[in-house]
Amino acid sequence: MPNAGMEPARAQRIKDAIERALRAGFAPYRQKAGRGSSISEAARALREAGHEEDRNSIGGFVRTQERRKARGEEHFLPDWSLFSPAGVAPGEIRTGEVRRWIVTSAQDDTDVHPRFWSNLRAYATAIGAELLVGGFTYQTIRHSDRLTLTGTFREEVRPFLRFDPIELGPVLFCAEMNTLPTAARPLSGLTSYSRGRDAIFPHAKLAYQTAPAPRGEHVPSLMTTGAVTVPNYVEKKAGKKAEFHHILGATVVEVDDSGAAWCRQVSATPDGAFQDLDAVVRDGRVSHGHRVEAVTFGDLHVPTVEDHVAALLWGRRADALIEELRPRLAFVHDLVAIEAHSRHVAGDPFHRAKMVAAGHSGMAGQVAAGARTLREIERDFCQPVVIYSNHDDRLLQWAKSPIDRGDVENVAYWHRCNLAFYEALSDEDEDFDLFRWALRDADPRRLEGVGFVPRGGTFPICQDSGGGGIECGLHGDEGPNGGRGSATSFARMAKRITIGHTHAPEIHDGVYIAGITGALDQGYNTGPGSWKRAHVVTYPNGKRTIVTQDPRGRWRA
Repeated sequence: MPNAGMEPARAQRIKDAIERALRAGFAPYRQKAGRGSSISEAARALREAGHEEDRNSIGGFVRTQERRKARGEEHFLPDWSLFSPAGVAPGEIRTGEVRRWIVTSAQDDTDVHPRFWSNLRAYATAIGAELLVGGFTYQTIRHSDRLTLTGTFREEVRPFLRFDPIELGPVLFCAEMNTLPTAARPLSGLTSYSRGRDAIFPHAKLAYQTAPAPRGEHVPSLMTTGAVTVPNYVEKKAGKKAEFHHILGATVVEVDDSGAAWCRQVSATPDGAFQDLDAVVRDGRVSHGHRVEAVTFGDLHVPTVEDHVAALLWGRRADALIEELRPRLAFVHDLVAIEAHSRHVAGDPFHRAKMVAAGHSGMAGQVAAGARTLREIERDFCQPVVIYSNHDDRLLQWAKSPIDRGDVENVAYWHRCNLAFYEALSDEDEDFDLFRWALRDADPRRLEGVGFVPRGGTFPICQDSGGGGIECGLHGDEGPNGGRGSATSFARMAKRITIGHTHAPEIHDGVYIAGITGALDQGYNTGPGSWKRAHVVTYPNGKRTIVTQDPRGRWRA
């Protein structure tokens, strides 16, 4: 007997309830982590099911089972290794193993795009991924009979349909979510739905955002899938808008044995072909070794980029992102932090002391570090392009301010910057840019081979892909009509745009936002936040995806 006076059926019931809570992210007994106590969650679930259990009785049960196990007796102690906090995979993934899934969605009573479906199945086979489809309906009433509901979908997707939540390691595929395909913001109101886990929702429109988390904890990403079915909407305003934003797409999920997960968007062209990193899938065949058009790194904030992060992005190693994907262009936002001279901390002696202690107070040194970083990114096949950003602009604002003669570290450089500005004014050089001058002055090759987009400039790419290409020359801090920049404000421009600035990756309509590359703790972000190390990869066909980095700097499994 597992416990004197306790029936085995009751003991098994308590054990099962605790293990369900562990899998859902509730912490083991005596631990403070995850979503709360598995003991309390098990007690709540058992009470809801009509069983007279409480936290004290279940706690006593656990202690009894611990003693029985210590004595070598039969016991019903839960398997605490099943605990799966946000960002950590359950124990079923073995050492050295990588598991993959491809998730997409399908609309009821709607034809499947045959070539895209064929390509998805071929790619799933090639990478050893399980293919899952979340169904959604264009009806106001959803069937309660799953068999009846499945019958309303095309025959080819029925074996892959799911209508319940599915755990993909630490990632939750919310296949139960039935969101109308005409929803303009399909992730609206869902930031807390997954309770701190990365979550994927079936929907025909691509969307991506992060949810705030306490500092140092996993920042969850929420995203939609795109669809494997063709557009099928009512001929009204909402239907026409939904048809315009309809994406033939899917999400690739990779989970390694450390519990790290990566999710990437796949978008197909009208013929059903698509690219995922260096793989191109067309006509049911998969080929590798293909280049990408560009990568937009999250804001750099040099010198705060950690060595292991930089190594796996642009280091001279085979598994660095820039070596594996071989982009033609690398867009750089907020190249330098210049945090010691931010107007937000002007007159703060404590902040100044911190910058001096960290070696971040020298203006010339930060500019030189930025120039060196550009050379580290540069390749024979890849041109770095600096997008003038608000942190870069701090050099100009500092040069405009009255000189602090007590700042002996920077006073000479302040005079050099001002002299350069007034000499350009005397020469009637209307294109003079102080930040570009400073980078050239710090670079032995004077920025040869490095692009530079000034404030108000433009840099479209993939113009052959239609729609005027993708604008990559905007940082994102200045929005239309003098307003603050955001995904929503830039979406009104009706252009495909890739920006930085917010440090929180996002997809909204045709606007993609990269995250951050520099340190997640910039000193001024003291509360919970939604920042994430994330970068936008653009393919030659004009499609894009968000690539994230885990705490180790890894960007793929």
